[in-house]
Amino acid sequence: MPTVRLVNVTKRFGNSRAINNLNLEIRDGEYVCILGPTGSGKTTLLRLIAGVTKPDEGEIYIDSKLVNDVPPQDRDVAYVPQQYALFPHLRVIDNVAFGPSSKGLSRSEVAQISMQMLEMTRLAWRANSFPGELSGGMQQRVALARGLASGASLLLLDEPLGALDARLRVELRYRLRELAQENNLTTIHVTHDQEEAMIVADRIAVLRNGQIQQEGTPISVYNQPKSIFITNFVGGANFLDGFVAERNLEGSLVELRGQIRVLIKQNSYAVGERVVLAIREELSGIIKDRDVGEVNILRGTVEAMSFLGDFMSYRVLLENGDTVDCRVPTVMNSEKISIGEEVFVHLKPQDIKLYPYPPAGLYKDLEAA
Repeated sequence: MPTVRLVNVTKRFGNSRAINNLNLEIRDGEYVCILGPTGSGKTTLLRLIAGVTKPDEGEIYIDSKLVNDVPPQDRDVAYVPQQYALFPHLRVIDNVAFGPSSKGLSRSEVAQISMQMLEMTRLAWRANSFPGELSGGMQQRVALARGLASGASLLLLDEPLGALDARLRVELRYRLRELAQENNLTTIHVTHDQEEAMIVADRIAVLRNGQIQQEGTPISVYNQPKSIFITNFVGGANFLDGFVAERNLEGSLVELRGQIRVLIKQNSYAVGERVVLAIREELSGIIKDRDVGEVNILRGTVEAMSFLGDFMSYRVLLENGDTVDCRVPTVMNSEKISIGEEVFVHLKPQDIKLYPYPPAGLYKDLEAA
């Protein structure tokens, strides 16, 4: 199983840096998701590792071997691009068989591997079709089957589930992870879908403007986001700005607009410093009656609500003009709450994170690009 290491890698297109002095290491057998918004450099990063694109600066190593000048066919890499890149004149089964055939396997072995991959992607019944006879989602599944059948030990997947219907996408998430483990593959999976990354990855690297913003296990990235952008992009949250009004050994009081004060179990910012308060939507409680024994009970009015299957989502307009989104599990949603009704939002001090107020403004820092 190969390791992959990028050292100070930069790739320019004109005056734009698609990849900017990037450092990253993927260990043997890891399943790593590169998570980022459109235009963050995800596809360029995969193309650099695959050898389709050359870096302008820096070094790329596969199995400790410098591969900057090694052509794609000599890297033992299976690259599954977003655009499928299928051979239009070959049947589906022959497209999938292309990789194992080039490895010198017997015809029976090639047929067995190819059909196994087509069965996994639910396309065995279209084995004798041509790519032009398939839908976009089917073509994507053929490309995925071809990559898996290639026998390469390094698998590069560029949005491999993006064109699939919701049910099949969820099913293949789990199957992809199982196949990678069963075949001892090192896998780099590019996606903009944070839920997909959370499910399949051993480790997530969040990419923005060609640079790694944070990397770690899905749990660590979700629970200990290092910035406002990470908090917003991985999972979403409510953001309220204010300033530190008081501070002691146990925490801080942050004053929001309208002289609303919120207690927080964090004391790393100085009194008077402008900060941003962040709290996950699922940790933002909504109640109909105020409990006088609780802190951080904010009065507001339900502005909107929506049913999300497992969750009910409520948007609450606070008295000071700020809004807070609350997600309540449907099975726990016993209170009947209506649009226009007065409610209280409960923010637990230990669930709130503080960040310095961005120099360019809060909404600028929340932007994906």
